[in-house]
Amino acid sequence: MRRLKFIIKKELKQFFRDRMMLRVIIVIPLGMMFLFGYAVTTDVKNIPIAICDLDNSKSSRQLIQKLENSGYFDLNVFEPDIEHIGGYLDRGDVRAAVIIPNRFADDLSRNRQPQVQLLIDGQDANSSQIALGYIANIIRSYSEDIFVDVLNEQPQLAAAIHTLTPEIRIWFNPNLESVNFMIPGIVAMIVTVFSMFFTAMAVVREKEDGTLEQLMVTPISSLELMIGKTLPFVIIAFLDAAVIMILAKLWFGIPIEGNMLVLMLFIFLYLLTTLGLGLFVSTVSQTQMQALFLGWFFMVMMLLLSGFFIPVENMPHTIQLITYLNPLRYLITVVREIFLKGSGFIHLWHEAAALSVFGIIIITLSTLRFQKRVK
Repeated sequence: MRRLKFIIKKELKQFFRDRMMLRVIIVIPLGMMFLFGYAVTTDVKNIPIAICDLDNSKSSRQLIQKLENSGYFDLNVFEPDIEHIGGYLDRGDVRAAVIIPNRFADDLSRNRQPQVQLLIDGQDANSSQIALGYIANIIRSYSEDIFVDVLNEQPQLAAAIHTLTPEIRIWFNPNLESVNFMIPGIVAMIVTVFSMFFTAMAVVREKEDGTLEQLMVTPISSLELMIGKTLPFVIIAFLDAAVIMILAKLWFGIPIEGNMLVLMLFIFLYLLTTLGLGLFVSTVSQTQMQALFLGWFFMVMMLLLSGFFIPVENMPHTIQLITYLNPLRYLITVVREIFLKGSGFIHLWHEAAALSVFGIIIITLSTLRFQKRVK
């Protein structure tokens, strides 16, 4: 125990003596949090659209006003000639076009259903789908307003009309803000980066400096060396995760509904996996550059299959099955569930079991390989 204490103390001193590493543990978490909080967002706003009003009536102007007042669109093109609309989409000047037909107001007044044409640039399928939904909802809302006006003028029609009105309540993220979805995932990413990358780099650095052999001729056992090399980065990962959670609450106003001690338990289970991967990378790498590239490979694969950017449910069925082998998927699910839903351990025991199995298997195999390589 005394030898382990000295190796941990030595590792922490070496780490904090490196000014670049100090900048890394401060700048990277903050940079990632603000980048994903402000720049990387699934919210679609300020969509440039073109309007072609062939009717030029009071009703058509009311519809255009609704589009403008929604706050989602920039109505920067008003084109009276329908033949020119395609050119705006071809050049990328607009992302969508709304064409209001002739006799639009006349059809409304005669209780006929006018057809409003929507042209959407489908290059970015996600944004285009969201923009289409925005425009369709606004047109539907306008139609409902017209319907109410007709009923007010002709109340005798109300008895013959039966409609369904949904009462919508959005749970856990009432304003549908993407930042509430993104920032909790940053906690999982930070834990992955600092535990896996730094563990691998620390061991490989000893190889490059030639000090690994010197350590092994001391009374320190390979197990003590492994624990001494990994434990400091466990502490740093927990500290960075705590900082991200505090800033998420105070700066971004993201609710933290669940128990943070439960979250820390899940992070510990996940660290068994990432520390094991870090040790594995260190045993197959001879230089820090090799460790960096191999660690980055694991990181990218885990991130893409985790549901951080793309919901797992949207992936092909075969890929969905593969994601069950990705420990990061389970941690991201846990973080979001605890942050936004306040889920307890009883609701997340499946994730706890999966992380435990992955962690025990990976850390055991990596430990055996590490001890074999350093002997």
